[in-house]
Amino acid sequence: VTSLSGDITTRLASGKREGGDFIASMVTAQGGWVHAVAEDGFLYSFDLGKGELGHLLKAHEKDVIGVVSHPHRNLVATWSDDGTLRLWRASAHGD
Repeated sequence: VTSLSGDITTRLASGKREGGDFIASMVTAQGGWVHAVAEDGFLYSFDLGKGELGHLLKAHEKDVIGVVSHPHRNLVATWSDDGTLRLWRASAHGD
C-alpha cells in the first residue's frame, strides 16, 4: 500500500510463491481493509490495522478480473473471465 506521494506504507503478501500475483486490489472506504484478487482465483482480505491476511476464499475457477467493495455496506464484488460476478458478504469485519 502506498501513500499519495508514492511512499510504501504497508507491504502485503499472499504468502504464495507461484500463482499468487495480485491482479487487482482496493482499499475499503473506511481504510481498514484491502481486498485483492490473485492469479490463483482467490480473494485475499488484509486487515490493515494488523498488517496481516484476515480472510481468504476461493472466488472463481477461471481468471479473476477485478474486485470492488460497497462504500457503506459489508459487500465485496469479484468478477471473472468466465462471465460471472459474485457478491461476498464481508460481515466478519467492520468495514
